[in-house]
Amino acid sequence: MEFINSKYIKNVSLITVVYNEGENINDFLKSYLEQEYYAEEFVVIDGGSKDGTFEIIKEFSVSNPALNLKVISDVKYSKLFSQSPIADARNAAIELAKHDYIAVTDAGCLLDKRWLCEIIKPFDNNSVDIVSGWYEALCDNQFQKKFAEIFLPKKEATNSDDFLPSSRSLAFKKSCWEALNGYPNKSHYGEDTMFDVLLKQKGFKFYFASEAVVYWRVPNNVKEACQKYFNYGTGDGYYRLHRIYYLKLFVHAVFPIKYLISEDFIMKYRIYFALLRGYLNGTWRRITR
Repeated sequence: MEFINSKYIKNVSLITVVYNEGENINDFLKSYLEQEYYAEEFVVIDGGSKDGTFEIIKEFSVSNPALNLKVISDVKYSKLFSQSPIADARNAAIELAKHDYIAVTDAGCLLDKRWLCEIIKPFDNNSVDIVSGWYEALCDNQFQKKFAEIFLPKKEATNSDDFLPSSRSLAFKKSCWEALNGYPNKSHYGEDTMFDVLLKQKGFKFYFASEAVVYWRVPNNVKEACQKYFNYGTGDGYYRLHRIYYLKLFVHAVFPIKYLISEDFIMKYRIYFALLRGYLNGTWRRITR
């Protein structure tokens, strides 16, 4: 792989954004420390965490200077001061990044030890602009296992041409980000999906790297899942994404035969209904903003 130089992958900046990730941040940082290869720099933007997240990252940076980790904390990248804090923080991190290739992940994840290598490797082919990675569920209880089984996409059933990657596992040429003037920042949610859509509209070439895996901790219970899916729906509604899908979801919500004849009826109906409510909420926000 032409990008690799000793223990580092040349010309690559890894970025992530954090806010109150105190429960997860040590495991995330450890998973990066265990990577087979590191980015030449690692830029972290903290939105003014109040649970010690920033201090943990600073200490990790001091203890591991070879990782070239830069962390900045600023409350302007929080809900208090931004209508899209995640997008604004990602854009700030990428703006600070020195290199031509950007890898993106979330601090709520654990990285497979070959994640960075696998998500950068496709750029050996100069025609590739964006690399879509994959994510698997981290499950500690039966609800999480059931949730992952029902709601998360299956790798073997994924059409790589249509797949819209999460920014939990993504890499792109910085020039692609510049062509869009950054992640869209009009809504608190849905910015990474809209980013994918706009990149595809620009004609950039995507590559699906199924072995570039991060592990994502899924919601613990129905209440958490409903809140998360409400947020997802809000982003989709604001950016007017997947309108046919949500029309079908509305029909199923009014006439829930599809759910009545299935297992786990109550869980499915509640979560999908939260997703639909979120979509309507996002649509209303766009109309009234």
